Amino acid sequence: MTDIVLGDPFKIVGVKRRRLHEPVADQIRQAIFRGLIVTGHKLPPEREMAEHFQTSRVALREALRALEKEGLITIKRGAGGGAFVADFDNALNALAESLNTVVKLGSAKSAHLTEMRSILEPEITRLATLRGTPEDINAIEAVVVAQEQELEGGELSRKLDMEFHRCIAEAAHNPVMNIVVNAVNQSIRDSILRSKRTEEMRRRVVTYHRNIFEAVRSGNADLAKRVMNSHVVDVQCHLETSDHE
Repeated sequence: MTDIVLGDPFKIVGVKRRRLHEPVADQIRQAIFRGLIVTGHKLPPEREMAEHFQTSRVALREALRALEKEGLITIKRGAGGGAFVADFDNALNALAESLNTVVKLGSAKSAHLTEMRSILEPEITRLATLRGTPEDINAIEAVVVAQEQELEGGELSRKLDMEFHRCIAEAAHNPVMNIVVNAVNQSIRDSILRSKRTEEMRRRVVTYHRNIFEAVRSGNADLAKRVMNSHVVDVQCHLETSDHE
C-alpha cells in the first residue's frame, strides 16, 4: 500500500487489513497455548467450527492450514481424520523445515548451523549431566554401545548419530533447548550424510560419543561440556574438508 505523507515530520503508513482466517487462527492458537485443548485432541468438524467462529468454511480451512504450517496441528485425511493438536515432533519438524528452507536458499551454510550447535550443545550436555535421570543415562549408553558394535562389525553407518544427540538433549530436560538443537541437527543432517565416510572419522565420532557419555555418567558437567564442544568443532572440520574434496 502506498505511504500517505502529510508533511514532515508526520508520516502515516496504511494499515493492512487482516485476512478473514487470521482471527480464527489466533483463537485456536491461543486455546492451544493456554492448554484449553491439548496434544492429541481432535478439533470439532469443520462445519461446527465454522458456525462457532461465524465464518466461512473456506476461511476456516485457511486458518487450519496456517496452524498446520506452524506445526501446531496435524490434518489427517480419510476415515477417522480431522484436525488434531500436534505433539513435540510436529513442532520440531515445522522448525526444522524452516531452517532447511533457509539453508537451501543459500542464506545459511553448514558452518552457520555448526556455530549454533557449538553454542547450544555443550550447554545442553552440561545440563544433561546435572539433570539426567537413570533412564536418560541408560538411553544414552544404549546408543553408544550400539554404535561401538556397528563400528567393530565394519559398518560405517551414521543412523545412530542423531539419536545420540537427541538423547543428550532429552536428558537436559529443557523443552525449548531440546526443540531448537534437534531442529538444527536435522538441518545439518544432509551435509553430514553427504560427507566422506571413513573408518577413521567414524571411530573419532564414536570415541567422542563414548567420552561424552562417560563424563555425563560420572557427573563431570564441565568435562562433558568441553568434550561436546570439541566434538562439534571436529565434525565441522570434517564437513569443510569433505566439501573441498
